[in-house]
Amino acid sequence: MAEIHDVVHKILIVDDEKLIRLTFSAKLKNAGYVPVAVGSVEEAVNVIKESRSDLRAVITDIMMDGMDGFVFRDIIRGYDPTIPIFFMTALDPEEGSGFLKKILEDPVSYYLPKFVNQTVLINRIKNVVASRRIALFIERQMEEQKLSISLAATVQHSMLSPRTASDENHFYTTLWKPKEMVSGDIYEVFPLGDGQTMYILGDIQGHGTSAGIAMTAIQAYFKLFSSHGVQGMRFHSPHETANNLHRFFRKHLANITYMTALVAVHFYKEGVVKWISCGAPDLGVVDGGENLAVNPEGKGALPIGLFEDTVYTLDDVVTTRLSPAAVCYAFTDGMLDLSKDESGMHVTGETLVRKTFAEMVSAARPDVCVGGIVSAPQKIMSVLENYGYVHSSDDVSIILFGCVVDCPGVYGRTVPLDPDSIAEEVENLDRWCAQSGWDADLSSRIQLVAEEALMNVHDHGLDAMERPGAVATLRLKRTRDIAELTIWECSLPAPSLQVAAGDSDTAFEIKNRDFSARGRGRLIIRDICRAISRNRYVNLNETTYFVPLARKDENTK
Repeated sequence: MAEIHDVVHKILIVDDEKLIRLTFSAKLKNAGYVPVAVGSVEEAVNVIKESRSDLRAVITDIMMDGMDGFVFRDIIRGYDPTIPIFFMTALDPEEGSGFLKKILEDPVSYYLPKFVNQTVLINRIKNVVASRRIALFIERQMEEQKLSISLAATVQHSMLSPRTASDENHFYTTLWKPKEMVSGDIYEVFPLGDGQTMYILGDIQGHGTSAGIAMTAIQAYFKLFSSHGVQGMRFHSPHETANNLHRFFRKHLANITYMTALVAVHFYKEGVVKWISCGAPDLGVVDGGENLAVNPEGKGALPIGLFEDTVYTLDDVVTTRLSPAAVCYAFTDGMLDLSKDESGMHVTGETLVRKTFAEMVSAARPDVCVGGIVSAPQKIMSVLENYGYVHSSDDVSIILFGCVVDCPGVYGRTVPLDPDSIAEEVENLDRWCAQSGWDADLSSRIQLVAEEALMNVHDHGLDAMERPGAVATLRLKRTRDIAELTIWECSLPAPSLQVAAGDSDTAFEIKNRDFSARGRGRLIIRDICRAISRNRYVNLNETTYFVPLARKDENTK
């Protein structure tokens, strides 16, 4: 707080009358200020440029030779939108000149009679300058807090399970969207072995920092037990997991909050999911384009950590049989609170949310080798936004999971975004193309496009904190005379379609320098591809590279 009480430094005086400059300078100097008096706007602008950090206020005449004082104010605001400006004038505000109204159009502009009493002048300036310094101090403190919260949000995100993953048997994909910077939502994925995977989706009650701290504590709890292995975690049944979480909450977080949660174990080789809802929306299952009735008995349990004597039992667990094409989904309450207006009167509601899930999952599910299904959570949010549900009063999280079904002629894989994994993936693409009977030259061009695209995301689309857990999903297939390579990943928005497709050579060269990787960058991608299409859904980029089966030079012969 000492910074608030520092001696105020410079005050700029701008007037074309020398006597006024001398008079005001003397008054300010006697009060302990450092006056800087100039006779023209040009001189004033130079002072502002050179001493902006030291200036505490500007005193200027309204009527000056060559420039109106309000035009001068516009110039000042281009350099500093918050510095107080005192307009001194001999005009009488009662005479209807309108200057007083113009002064008040700016929130930090003030009226000052030209022949004001020295005591009144000094007190007026002192109060305004002190108020501004306090406001700036608070603003700096808030900015520091914002940076701290931003770091906490990055740490939260880095501790989550990877956004999506898949193997030859099953897949999952997620969306994690904090309302503000930190989130009270959490999802975790635990491979249990023997054809089983556990999914946990939780919503810690409350908002902001307290919910974020509790969420981070839960993340640490999961990491601790997962480090002991499957047996040490005792994650054998959804209700046992819920009891473990409940004990942790009651011991460490009971005075802070509680958590609604859904815990599910997917037995993907057996075609069964066992799940328990602890105050959370029920698990959804989409099959054949429709939501299945998965909880006819209306089973459910109390939120985790709410009451000390809560015990979750096997009777609280729902067992649902799944077909190979079924997709399971879970979401937090934030999905039900999306609204068309800021007051939250027109919300989505469960019927619309589940209908949207059914439609979007059914549209993506034919891509059974992972592919388009990984973008379903983001596309669901985009559809609801298109319906007008753009206001969020809570964090939103989604998780989808299901089985991967063999899809002949289509390659699908999720790969970590690190150089070694990318290099390995390029080799996998080459082997798959060879096994599929694709031309070796076509395979080489596809490898170049994949390597350059993925490395550009790694090098330029992610910061150091994002890279360790970042993944991308690839799908490769042939359509007539085109090989279509689609990549889904969460990074900075891609360059515009015009630049990416190379419609403007000059613009493309600029972007090529900005986004180059390994010396070749996006220029080689443009040369190889017939076209490139890009879409962005929430935070997910969907980019398709259309690689002709024959080289461009062969097509032009």
